Amino acid sequence: MDLISSFNNLNGKTVKRSFLKSLLTRAKKQRHSIIASRISKVLQQNNDTLFAIELTQLIEPAGLSGAEQKIILPTLEYISEEDSEGGLNGVSPDDIYSYITDLIINTIDKVGHLPWQKDWVGSGSDGAAKNYLSKKEYTGANFLLNFDVKFDEEGKGYLVPIKFIQPYYLTFNQIRETKASLKKDSKARRVIYYTMIFNYDNGTLKFKTTDKAKFTEFVKSHGLTKEDLKAHLVKIPVIKYYNVFRADDCTGLKFPEATGNKNVNPIEQAQSLIDGYKDPPTYTFIGDRAYYQPSTDKLNMPNIKAFKKEASYYCTYFHELTHSTGAKKRLNRDMTGTFGSKPYAFEELIAELGAVFMCSESGILFQTKENSAKYLKNWNTVLVSELENDNRFFLKASAQSQKAVNYILGRNSDSLKEEEEEKKEEPVKKVAVKIPVKRTPKSKFKSKTKQGEQLDLFVGLGAKAKTKKTTEVKKKRLVKVPGKTTTGVSEKTFAKDRNKSLNQLEKLGFVSANSAPKEAKDVFVLGGEIGKFLQKQQPHKALILIKGNKHSSKSQLAMQIANAFGEQQTPVAYIDYEQGGIESKDTLDSINRNTSEKGRGYIAIKGYLEKPFQELQDFCKVVKVIIADSVTDLKITADQLNFLRTTYPKVIWCFISQVKENGAMYGGNKMAHNPTSVIHCSSNQDPKQRFATLEKNRGNDLTFIYSMYYKKVVSEPTEQKSKRKLSFKVK
Repeated sequence: MDLISSFNNLNGKTVKRSFLKSLLTRAKKQRHSIIASRISKVLQQNNDTLFAIELTQLIEPAGLSGAEQKIILPTLEYISEEDSEGGLNGVSPDDIYSYITDLIINTIDKVGHLPWQKDWVGSGSDGAAKNYLSKKEYTGANFLLNFDVKFDEEGKGYLVPIKFIQPYYLTFNQIRETKASLKKDSKARRVIYYTMIFNYDNGTLKFKTTDKAKFTEFVKSHGLTKEDLKAHLVKIPVIKYYNVFRADDCTGLKFPEATGNKNVNPIEQAQSLIDGYKDPPTYTFIGDRAYYQPSTDKLNMPNIKAFKKEASYYCTYFHELTHSTGAKKRLNRDMTGTFGSKPYAFEELIAELGAVFMCSESGILFQTKENSAKYLKNWNTVLVSELENDNRFFLKASAQSQKAVNYILGRNSDSLKEEEEEKKEEPVKKVAVKIPVKRTPKSKFKSKTKQGEQLDLFVGLGAKAKTKKTTEVKKKRLVKVPGKTTTGVSEKTFAKDRNKSLNQLEKLGFVSANSAPKEAKDVFVLGGEIGKFLQKQQPHKALILIKGNKHSSKSQLAMQIANAFGEQQTPVAYIDYEQGGIESKDTLDSINRNTSEKGRGYIAIKGYLEKPFQELQDFCKVVKVIIADSVTDLKITADQLNFLRTTYPKVIWCFISQVKENGAMYGGNKMAHNPTSVIHCSSNQDPKQRFATLEKNRGNDLTFIYSMYYKKVVSEPTEQKSKRKLSFKVK
């Protein structure tokens, strides 16, 4: 059994200390830092010889979902690797995602903005970072090699622009092969790439390798056909990285003479990229606003004379051009987000990066766009929030940006071409079917545009529209023969078998879905603005999780939720560890600020629980709502909480959990408790700038934004704004 499976298999088992030590040795040998860290903590904190293991979070296997493959892989280099000990199992993609994400978050925290939002020295085909031997530029997330990593007093890395002498990187082996020398104390950087696990298993013949040459030989030696591969081969792409060093940190290297746009006016070069867009939107040059409007496929730019610098005009133009590639008829991205929502943050980051990539292509200095300080501050707050909750957010956005730029420039990446050629030669399964991660749905849904038109959108990031040819083939396969199902079985036989199966299931306690009502009887909506924000709720094992960093008004929101229940005459047990109970000045202030006279009459507060599990059981017998600030201080296990939710399924729970700087939650991963609703509170020194957004809200709209300061919803869902004009603005 591989390392990750061995670790995940611990859940629910009792194992000896010696077994955990052996697993720790394997994790260190394979350099899987997450598994090694988690086992080390358990061993250090406990001296027991036997361990009853409960995993609050399983380790994700090395691999990508089908949707992530389509988004990320075309922007990364593919490298076939020789098999080595631990080579198939020792990759921790989470380490790579977190490495990039932490750099971006730390940069925003340290510098106050993304590193490309101010003057950037060094650009164009002569200035962008590239591999020394292949001369290929680094694309996608590897574009970060154009920025140096500095470290603050706490040892946190952040990005600053590099003033290259020579914009090249080499591996240590390449430095040695070119007979150059590396200067002392030179720091390595990571280049992200992917390799492929070829896993063939037909029940009797099994073969697993990362070496493409070995796999090709295996196929030839066993005479495997395309049909064999289609039925029994799984190809699992694995994200990895290798280290490179700057050429400026080496001595003894020879460099080519400068080429590229040396004799080309860079502004002309920028305009030529715009003119080369083969499938552009309609351009207008009216007023003082730059925006792209998806509903009309219109891109508007102010006159170039309105900008302080020509370069600022073009980088703003590139930003809006990148937005335009998201249209349904082009790359079909989700363009429905409102400010503060995840889709909006994702699309804005794609456009930001797209502008950077195209500024590099055109050889212009990347200048500050005409952004107000307030806009940048709010945008960075939203971006950090999404990065903290999804460490693949930046990698996926950078891949989508590269894809957008490639579309504008009319080119495909080498890896994408190779992938398309492979599909023609070997019709193999590319999706890692053994990886238990969320897949991008293939179904479509209807969404109204801002003009009230119907627009087909694919659910999920990076989904591509099916070609007419593919659709026709599918239709042929599903042609219905009268009197028969699509499988060729008669409808009468099919119905008889179905009814027999359903009858057997009903005897085992199942209930037919046909008898289900349209909506559960006990679904409710709280009154006021909180009710508008939370929408329909059902008290069946309900758990509302409020999370966020310091200074994000989590406690205010929790008290406002308690007040909403109180105003409906529903008693609330409020456990206030954080502020100290009813005697605390902070608690009294919170009550006065966030509750009404009617609501507070139904809220009972306690500051400390001596025996949490036992006392919570007692509370469940007398109240329907229990709120705890915070879940970490409550000190109950996931199993104990699961017992309470199962034993008292009508009790509604609301927990507060503070988020660490790295995005992790105190007290464990948010999904350890399987919340029905997750609310994220954004932090800000100014209470007026703290907002709550919904990350999960079982069966409800996630686009609402709620202000704890003003105690109301400050933004409506897209459907409620259908009469308003949708556009992505650069303010």
